[in-house]
Parts: sequence; C-alpha cells; structure tokens
Amino acid sequence: MESPVGYADSGHKMAVEFDRKIIIYWWLTTNLGLLSTIVGIPLMLFWIPFGWIVHQKQYNHMSAALTDRSVNMRMGWVFKKQQNIPLDKLTDVSIHEGPVLNAFGVVRMQFETAGAAPFILTGVKNSEQFRDLVLEQRDSLVSNPIANTPNDGQSDLFIEIRDLLKSIDSKLSE
Repeated sequence: MESPVGYADSGHKMAVEFDRKIIIYWWLTTNLGLLSTIVGIPLMLFWIPFGWIVHQKQYNHMSAALTDRSVNMRMGWVFKKQQNIPLDKLTDVSIHEGPVLNAFGVVRMQFETAGAAPFILTGVKNSEQFRDLVLEQRDSLVSNPIANTPNDGQSDLFIEIRDLLKSIDSKLSE
C-alpha cells in the first residue's frame, strides 16, 4: 500500500538514483577502518560476512528527491534520518571526487545551507544533472517566490478584507 504524499513530498520534480557500487565502497572502507585498529581486527571476522548484508540494507533504505520547495533525503536502516532542505535556504551544492571515490566510480554530493552542517549524499547517479536541476529550481524559487507558493485561498481572503475596508471607509465618510 502506498503511503499518502505529505506536505514535504508534494510537488515532486526528480528522484535520485544511487549507484550499487556504493555498497562495495562502504564495505571496503569499513573493513579498512577496522583493520587499522587493534580492537577492529577481531571485529572484522564478524563484519566481513555480515557487513555486506548491513550495507545492502542501508542502500535499500536510501532515497532523495527534489520537490518544488525542497530537497528531501531519507536514509538509514536501523537509525533512520530524514532531512528536508528548503531550496531558499540552500547556499551550495558541490560534487566531490577523489582517488578512492573514483576507484569505485562514485561521487559525493554535499548540500550546504547557511548556519547548518552540510548534508552529504554518496553514490548519486547523474549527480551533475541533479545538482544543476536543484540549483535551477532554487534560483527560480528565490527569484520569484510568489509564483512558486501555493495559493491556499489567501488571496481571496485578502480581497474580501480589502472590500470590507472599502465598505467601512465609505460608511465612515458619509
């Protein structure tokens, strides 16, 4: 059964696809981290077979999407995290590559906002296209905020208030 679309998910523009190579990247970097510590070496005996399953579950629970007003990200299997970054607060979207990331064929995207810690997504397919679309949507939202806000009957209310004020004014002037 499909869950109803909430306020944060309305106005869906583009969903993000993640590269499955991210599972290998996570698994190997975790094993290298465990290998670099004395306590981690015995833990590797457990992590080598079961870590793969954990990282697959993490991958299956990742999603990100661009909407009219925000970038919505969800991740986590055991410890879930959901973050909605309003486009009008977004200052930069950067793409990071390096020798280790390039070896696995993945990139890391960083979403920065004023006054908040950056949010990082690793393994985004078509990252340049997604970044360009996010920045384009942000620029259109910031340059014309009135056209991009939903009309919840507020303009009708303002017109009614205006008419009432005109009526009161005309009665007071009589």
